[in-house]
Amino acid sequence: MKFSIIIPSYNQSDYIEKTLRNVFEIKEAAKAVNTEVEVLLFDSESNEDVQSVLRQYRDKIDVLEIKKDAGQFDAINKGILKCTGDYWTWLNTDDTLDVNGFLKLTEILMKDPRIDYIYGSVDYINEKDEYIRSYPAYEIDLVTMITKVPAIFQQGSFFRKGFTDKIGLLKNYNCCFDYEYVLRCLKNQARIHMCNFKVSNFRQHSVSKTGSLTPVFIREQLRISELYGRKWFHFLTWFSHLRLIKHKLFPRK
Repeated sequence: MKFSIIIPSYNQSDYIEKTLRNVFEIKEAAKAVNTEVEVLLFDSESNEDVQSVLRQYRDKIDVLEIKKDAGQFDAINKGILKCTGDYWTWLNTDDTLDVNGFLKLTEILMKDPRIDYIYGSVDYINEKDEYIRSYPAYEIDLVTMITKVPAIFQQGSFFRKGFTDKIGLLKNYNCCFDYEYVLRCLKNQARIHMCNFKVSNFRQHSVSKTGSLTPVFIREQLRISELYGRKWFHFLTWFSHLRLIKHKLFPRK
C-alpha cells in the first residue's frame, strides 16, 4: 500500500523543518511494515528562510514545486492530481503526524482497503511542541455537520484516491475547503472509519489560520452548510451568528 502526503507551503519558516523531519520519519517507519510513503510539497514562492530549508531537504522530497499558486486549496489540488498513493492527505507546514498513530491507521487500511475516508484524534500543541489539549475523534454524519457542529478532523484524515477521483478537487475557499470536502465525501456515501487514537498534532499559534481568521471560518462554514441544506432555524445558524457578533464586539488582538 502507498500513501501520499501533500504539503502546501507558504512562509512558515518557524515550523516547516519540524514538519519535514516528521514526514521523513513517517516515511522510514512505513518501510518496516511494507508500506510506501511519498512526499509532495508545493511552495508558493515563500521567503528565503523557507527556501533555505527546502534546499536542505530537496533530495528527500519526492515532488517539489516552487511556484506561485492561487492559495492553499490550489496547492493541495496540485498534489491530488500528481500523487500516486492509494491514500492521500495534506499536512500543513506547522502540523505533524503521529508516527504510532499513522502505523495503526495503516494496519486498518491494509485489512480493509475499501475504506474511503479514515480519520482519528488530534492533539493541540503550541509553538514549543508542548501539549495543550486533545480533540478526541467521534462519529460524524452529514446532518449533524450542516445543522449543529461543523467540526472535522482534517489533520488526522486520509482519503482513498480511487474514491476522491470520482468526487473532484477541493473548491476555492480561503479556510473551509476541508469542511466542504468532507461534506462532499459524506454526501457521496463514502465508507468511513473513525480511529479511536491520535493520528496527528495541530499546532495552535497566533499566526495560524485558525487562530487569526475566525470570522472568515464562520462565514465560510455558513455559506457551505447552506449549500448542503442548512436552514435558518438550525442551531448552527443562530450559534454562528452569535459568534460573529462576539468577534465584532471583542475582536482578537
